[in-house]
Amino acid sequence: MKATLERATSIAVAMPTAIGDALLMMVLVNNLIRNGYRLTVFSWVIADLADWFPGVDVRHEREASGKFDLVIQLRSTPVGASLAANGEVCEIVRCEAFQAFGHMIDMIVAAARDNFGLADVTRHNGIAVPNWIRFRVHERRVAIHPTGSHVEKMWPRNKYLALVRKLVQRDFQPTFLVAPCERHTWLMDHEAAQRLQSFDSLADVAAWIAESGWFIGNDSGLGHLASALGVPTLSLFMRRGIARTWRPNWGQGAIVLPYNLFPGGALKERYWKTALTDGRVLRSFDRLRLEVDPR
Repeated sequence: MKATLERATSIAVAMPTAIGDALLMMVLVNNLIRNGYRLTVFSWVIADLADWFPGVDVRHEREASGKFDLVIQLRSTPVGASLAANGEVCEIVRCEAFQAFGHMIDMIVAAARDNFGLADVTRHNGIAVPNWIRFRVHERRVAIHPTGSHVEKMWPRNKYLALVRKLVQRDFQPTFLVAPCERHTWLMDHEAAQRLQSFDSLADVAAWIAESGWFIGNDSGLGHLASALGVPTLSLFMRRGIARTWRPNWGQGAIVLPYNLFPGGALKERYWKTALTDGRVLRSFDRLRLEVDPR
């Protein structure tokens, strides 16, 4: 792979469409750039966050055109195949680093070092909070992401509402962050509607999170975004094994798991929403707060 990289006069990175996966892949992009390689990133996620990734040549995947000597991607995509001049496509999940179980960031860093031969490597993905954003200015605001792209990973709405009530009692200002397409469903719930925020662009979502004091959410891309921005992040996971690989793992953060009531992964995944209580989430949030500010 190192030899292929050195021979390539043009390099493209075709990103996954999922927010979290794209932010993770930016670790490799950042390492390639800091080691002197010039490349073009194709991603709606990074294009939306262009001001947050200074120095990155990025285009929306719908603008994918041209032929590149080397195309790098996490997994195979139609966009990646269309960009390859001679079929030279590297799927990094096929690298040796991904054969051993670990966190995704560490596996990508290992691939950057061992497979791409990069000397100067970092776990950071290169995101930078723009200077017009007032970082964590709303210290008591808790940005909560109660939805996600996978229904099975979503903690129930009634439990999020119970958590919100307890946060309000402690003088926090919880807000629900939902996508525009999800807004109507949440507006139908009067209690949830009072705390609803919805933005058309991912950059506006990033701004809201960056100016919040805290983030709580399901196993989803916005948790990775909050963590990369440095906002203390509490993530709800169904199983420890999944969290070991996929937990947000840049800034200060923690995970909360259900009570261990069931043997075997299948039962844990089936009943995790029942086994994870709002009280358990609140206690995990309290511990995270003490870690961030032990005063």
